[in-house]
Amino acid sequence: MKIGIFGGTFNPIHYGHLRAAEEIAQNFLERVIFVPTNITSNKEKISQSPKKRLEMINIAINNHKKFGVSDIEMKRGGISYSYDTIIQFKKLYPNDDLYFIIGMDTYFDLKNWKNGEFLFDMVNFIVINRNNIRFNPKNLIKLTSFLPNKIKGGINIDHKNKRFITSKNKYINFFQITRMDISSTIIRNNFKKNISNLYLLPKDVINYIINNKMYF
Repeated sequence: MKIGIFGGTFNPIHYGHLRAAEEIAQNFLERVIFVPTNITSNKEKISQSPKKRLEMINIAINNHKKFGVSDIEMKRGGISYSYDTIIQFKKLYPNDDLYFIIGMDTYFDLKNWKNGEFLFDMVNFIVINRNNIRFNPKNLIKLTSFLPNKIKGGINIDHKNKRFITSKNKYINFFQITRMDISSTIIRNNFKKNISNLYLLPKDVINYIINNKMYF
């Protein structure tokens, strides 16, 4: 089975996250697992507990056959490093084909990740783009410069499928998703200002937030 690992703070989860997961699943995967961060690697303070963010994800993905959620980073505790999460997922799903889902901004910063050079030997990647970057031959060549040096030399560019193939036969896929100008920051600020968030995130998640007096 092709399984995607979709990490983030999800504070709160919204339709931008859900639409991205839907399009990724339709084009690449049989299952997408949302993984809420415990503590970000830059130690940025997250306003809501992992438990509440996990519950919001469960509400948002209820009855979606291809979506799941994991509390793996919550249970591990401490700072959530992607390397540690992928190690655990590989133990949990030893016979499955794992894909790590990241945004383009995150891709640009991969050289600074903990053990980042080893991730590309362990899993496939799906790099999602919401902006107007075109994955033409010229830009794909430019995108190789953001890879760790250990990986860069063994990359083959598959222009037809807009992806890189590593020396370990892992794929780094670049995928354009529907642009939705929704952010968790805007949603949190709307709650503070008593501005409606209807149609920015699922109504049941809105009700959960209101009932638990979050973001006010």
